[in-house]
Amino acid sequence: MEDEQIDSLLYKINTYHEENHADRYIDNYIEQYRIYLHVFNTTSERRLRSNEFFLAINTAIMGILGYFELKGPIEKPLVITMVPFVGMAICYCWYQIIQSYRQLDRAKFSVIHSAEKKLPLALFKTEWELLGKGKDKKKYRPLSGLEKFIPVIFIILYVLIFLSNFPWIEFIKLFK
Repeated sequence: MEDEQIDSLLYKINTYHEENHADRYIDNYIEQYRIYLHVFNTTSERRLRSNEFFLAINTAIMGILGYFELKGPIEKPLVITMVPFVGMAICYCWYQIIQSYRQLDRAKFSVIHSAEKKLPLALFKTEWELLGKGKDKKKYRPLSGLEKFIPVIFIILYVLIFLSNFPWIEFIKLFK
């Protein structure tokens, strides 16, 4: 979305044009900006808790699978062969949530950058420029680009676990 479109959405109503309300406008503008930054930080905290939740679930699943693997060559129940699919489904959801938070962060930064145009300092915009707008990997690697690899790594582990626990001999016998 272009800056002009964001501005037209962001600055729909401005009833403070009269000179006697200019101070109120600035005060309200700054207060809304502060509140929005608080919402932005709250979203980041929710993102962190979401990642912790999915990491804990996957760690528990891996622990359960490891426990059954250590039990030795006893007959493994079908559920142990199928548990990796549950893990993969959970990882897929996790990956999608990471993507969603990435999109949400981009939108929030666009709003913040637009709001900063009317403030004395454009702190977030300046920081983003100094970081090469996320395009120069030597200056900055976007967190969501890195964090989305964690569910992918778990998916690969689940595939390997499934392949190693699948009863291949019985499966092949079905087709003979």
